[in-house]
Parts: sequence; structure tokens; C-alpha cells
Amino acid sequence: MAPAPVPARLSPTSPLAEALDAWMSDLGASKPSPHTLAAYRRDIAGIAGRLAERKGHPELQVCDLDRSALRAAFASWASDHATASVRRAHSAWSGLFEFLVSEGILDGSPMPAIPKPKTPSTLPRSIRGRDALTTLLRTAAVADPRSRNPWPERDVALLATFCVTGIREAEATALDLGSVQGEPGAAWLEVVGKGGKERSVPIDESLEALLDRYLVDRRRRELPGDDLDHPSTAMFVDVRARRMSVDQVRYLVEHLYVRAGIRSRVPAGALVHALRHTFATSALQAGADVVELQELLGHASLETTRRYLSATAQGLRHVIRAHPSQEAVRSVLDGPDTASGPSPVGVAAAAEGAEARSRTLPPHGS
Repeated sequence: MAPAPVPARLSPTSPLAEALDAWMSDLGASKPSPHTLAAYRRDIAGIAGRLAERKGHPELQVCDLDRSALRAAFASWASDHATASVRRAHSAWSGLFEFLVSEGILDGSPMPAIPKPKTPSTLPRSIRGRDALTTLLRTAAVADPRSRNPWPERDVALLATFCVTGIREAEATALDLGSVQGEPGAAWLEVVGKGGKERSVPIDESLEALLDRYLVDRRRRELPGDDLDHPSTAMFVDVRARRMSVDQVRYLVEHLYVRAGIRSRVPAGALVHALRHTFATSALQAGADVVELQELLGHASLETTRRYLSATAQGLRHVIRAHPSQEAVRSVLDGPDTASGPSPVGVAAAAEGAEARSRTLPPHGS
């Protein structure tokens, strides 16, 4: 259905509510999720409330959205909201002004002059311990004796999908039987990510085998209404053949962490996403470059993927040590005769430098 046209009466003196409705209608052409539209409305309403307090009247017009008033409203909003909330509101208002400018209602947007908080730099939260994933997968492959309806074939297939593809929990629940494409041995998953963007994630024979084993067992169970011959049938389902929800997946994964005895190794606040972080850091350590990893993870920005470089500092250090320029640096430190080993002067200078740094740097972990 075509989006409703922008009202002809919309002008700088139009109520903000009408401008917001027109923008929402215009956004409908790109088919955003209802959750996205609802979030935009909340963010516009939140800042608008602060603007109304400043202006002294509740019925805001488009012309009330001047730079100084918006700056004060955002400052007020930032005083009692998290950085992520402020950034999200900034993006929503930027989108609204882009629409108003494109429709000729305003000459320009004041948002570039409104400070936007920087995204806090946080390291990816991976699962600790080299054997953690092995323990987890082996646990999932064994039926839980305390479960009324154990399904180890499904559990290990789902968990392995997270471990070797790094897809998001919502992406996994959205997978269909037809999402597996390609010939055996050269297959891939067609994944629908954020914003409806599709990407292909290659899978190897081991994951193919686990998925096949799960589907064979699923057919054997003869779940009511389960159509295993239709490509749009959900890949991962519960014991009633209903597509698994994100909440069900989270509950299952946390339960498996506990069963495997590794819950304490999983960072606080991370469940399924910890598997995605673990996949990403392991991929870099195995030789993947950042651009390849960005494509696998479906990140819109390369900067998001770059966070994993900080979590794999050992790999970066290896790259730096192998750089050809290091030979020139070492030759200066070691003296002219590098074949006979470092010179006493070079060693002494390095030791003095290390000692000086240890006196000036803060203690590790501070």
C-alpha cells in the first residue's frame, strides 16, 4: 500500500504532531518494523516534552524547533537518560528534520549543532576459557534428564549455529528450512539481519551434518502441523512445532551454560550475544580480516567490527612484530652488528626505558 501523501497544509506553523504523523507515513515506504516506528515516536515525544516545558506551552509547532531550544531540551534529556537513549533520540530527530527539509517545510536542520554523545568504547564480551565451547556443545548433545521433553538434536544444532556463524539470536529464530542454500559441502545460510538486510554466511560440513541430524529426528517425532517439505517452515521450533522465540532461545542457552558448568565464564549481561562475540574474536585470531568479519556479522559500520581488534590484541601485536619496518627499528636498537646479537648499549637502553615507563604508568588494571 502506498504511503499517505504529506498533508498540503503542512507548514512551519503546523503542529509538531502533524509533522510527526507525516514523517511516519513517509517512512512507511521503507517498511520499518512497528517497534522502530514506536521507538521514533517515543524519542520525538520525550524531547518534545522538554521543549514544551521550555517554551511554556504544550502545543508545539514546527517553527518552535529552533536550535537553542533543542540544545537545551537535549541537555535536559541527557541529565537523566543513558547515553544510548540520547543518541537514539538524536537520530530520531535528525530523521524528522531531514524529512521536513526534503519537503521544503524548513530550510535546514539544526541537528548538526546539537551535541551527540560519543558511543562508549566497550570491548566485546567473549566466553572465557579455550575449552568452554567444546564443553557447552558436548553438554547440549546429551539429553537433559530433568527435562520433560528433551531434544538434544535440536539444542546442539541451534548452539552450533551460533558458535560457527556468529549470527544474532533474532536472525537464528527467523531462519527457515529454505535458508540453507547451496550444494552439500559448499552450503551457506541466507540470513536476514537488522533493517531487513540479507547476507550469506557460509557453513561447513560439520554444521550441515548437525542440522541434517536434527531434521531427521524432527521428522521422526511427527510434530502436529510440522511441514518439513516447505521452505518457509521455521528452522528451529519448540516441541509443538512453533517457531522458537528469542526468549525461548535465551532461556535454553542460559540453561545449557548452567548444565555445562560454565555460567561463571559468561560475561554478565550477555547470553546468546556472548557466543557471537566469541565467534568474532576467534575468527580474527584464525586469520580473518576486519572487512571479512564485518560481512559475516552483518555490521553496517566497520567501526563496530573494529572493537574486536581490541579484544584480539595478541593478533595485532603479531602483525606489528612481523612488519618489515621492525627490522630497521631493531637494527638501531641492537647496533650495527646485529648478527652477533644485541649490543650491551642497546640492551641497557631498553632496560632503562622499561624501568622509566614502569615508574610513570599507572598500575595494571587501574
